[in-house]
Amino acid sequence: MQVLTVYGTLLASLLAQPQSPGGDSAGLFPAIDGWKLAPPPGDSVYTRENLWDIIDGAADVFLSYGFVDLHIGEYTSSGGDDVRAELYRHKSRDDAFGMYSQERSPAYHFIDVGTQGYIEGQVLNFLCGVYYVKLSSHSRGEKAQDALILIARALDGHLRQDRGWPAECAFFPPSEGRRPNADTYVAENFLGYRALHSAYVAQYEEGYKLFLIDCDSPEKAREMVSAYVKAAGMNESLLVKEGKLLEVVDPHNGPVYLRLEGGHILGDIGLRYVASDDILRRFQDRISLVQTH
Repeated sequence: MQVLTVYGTLLASLLAQPQSPGGDSAGLFPAIDGWKLAPPPGDSVYTRENLWDIIDGAADVFLSYGFVDLHIGEYTSSGGDDVRAELYRHKSRDDAFGMYSQERSPAYHFIDVGTQGYIEGQVLNFLCGVYYVKLSSHSRGEKAQDALILIARALDGHLRQDRGWPAECAFFPPSEGRRPNADTYVAENFLGYRALHSAYVAQYEEGYKLFLIDCDSPEKAREMVSAYVKAAGMNESLLVKEGKLLEVVDPHNGPVYLRLEGGHILGDIGLRYVASDDILRRFQDRISLVQTH
């Protein structure tokens, strides 16, 4: 019985890990007909301890999104084309989405690979479960883009990650002029405040943003809002009860309106008071509708 218990614990631990075909870089990159795979000169694996060695200017941003490790492989074809593949693995799908969302633009040319990908010139990036995959090539033109798409789809199939956006993205009202391909997830320092974190954000055509923070409990939600109100220079006694609209006169972001609903903080930036109250009520109705289905 003790052996079975140990085995069960080990199996549960393995299943809890992010799914990947192998434990080293070689296992993460598929063999592709007509292409030779090789590690790049220097390191092919980077961790939280040495990520600065390769992306010094952006390392802190990746680390804020639960970065685990980076694996790099370089493909070359017999015709002389090349594709560099960088696999950034994160602790969760939401973290990978957050990093991806920070680097995409709604104006990009999106393609069907992974949950979503885009190709711009000699670069193709896509979201693939807990992986944020970045491909680049020195080659140019249509042939190079065909090569990028070929290798992207091979990686997507090989990594065996589930497709899909964070569940919270479905909570935002879809019929209020919501901008496509503009949702983001901000892991830290939302609106520039350390007190605010783990925020899902949607943008709307009229120029406002809605955001959602899941705090797990009403107590934690009140604590977060209280810390934000204090950091914004307002009197903490102005904090209203759950279900009531709170206006925060934010010196850096303008008026920010909030509603506490259970463990959720719902908010908007860029709306007037009356419009905000109506939209945040509908936002809550949308959350309740999605959660019951």
